[in-house]
Amino acid sequence: MLKNIWKHRWDYPYLLPALGVMGLLIVYPFFYTIFLSFYDTPSSRPEIFFVGLDNYRELLRDETFLLVVKNTLIWSVFGTLCPFLVGFLAALLVNQKLPGLNFARGLMIVPYAMGFVPASHAWRWIFHGDFGVITGTLQYLGLIKDPIPFLQSPALIMPSLILVNTWKSFPFVMIMVYAGLQTIPESLYKAARVDGASAWSQFWEITVPQLSNVLMVTSMLMFISNMNQFTLIEIMTGGGPAYLSEIIVTWIYHSSFQTLRFGLASAASVLLFLVLIVFSIFYVRTLTRSAVQG
Repeated sequence: MLKNIWKHRWDYPYLLPALGVMGLLIVYPFFYTIFLSFYDTPSSRPEIFFVGLDNYRELLRDETFLLVVKNTLIWSVFGTLCPFLVGFLAALLVNQKLPGLNFARGLMIVPYAMGFVPASHAWRWIFHGDFGVITGTLQYLGLIKDPIPFLQSPALIMPSLILVNTWKSFPFVMIMVYAGLQTIPESLYKAARVDGASAWSQFWEITVPQLSNVLMVTSMLMFISNMNQFTLIEIMTGGGPAYLSEIIVTWIYHSSFQTLRFGLASAASVLLFLVLIVFSIFYVRTLTRSAVQG
């Protein structure tokens, strides 16, 4: 190893600019966040004060933060499961040899191609209680009398956000699963049909096992992405009302730039990082295992 490093010693100076940028934008903020998590940063004074683990203790005792953690789990689990199921079924559909499916494939990719900012603003107006498309249509048809407060109701706000995330994210699952379906040898299905296997048996005995690595990688990647989702929730609800749609990422942002409690927000960032690093390890191991088996 040392011999190879010495052999390529003149190549490393070319990496210094990139390493410098990475250090400035990634490494320094990472370690400074850990450092700041042990300090109190009062907005009334320019000094910071060492408080040890007090920020972490406050987080674990704070009922609001515990509600945010609960919201994050609900959002991450159902925000992964719902798009996954819809995307999986869509992939099975577009994998069929039926007329018009090429157009359907292109149409179903549109939500994924749309940016989160315009999509969030569009759905915010669709869900609007007074002027939204859904409420207006239902009132016009005489099905409801009073407006439906999708983004204000404690019972509807999280399902509404998950619905939007499902619409936005299912094409990613569809693309991943569809690519996996294309790699399954047709000879396996032919042999199963010769043996008299039903379509349901072929699905469970051939399709699902052959897609196991793809399904695992896709679900973990989506779960990690959902835990870091900021734009959709911030634009549509801002974490409200009463923290009912707040997740850890948006809570960190609000704690940092609205209440200026950078130490507390840094402690929450460290906790979130520890959770994400566990899932990232599983993701990398699954990805590596898939590459080895491939």
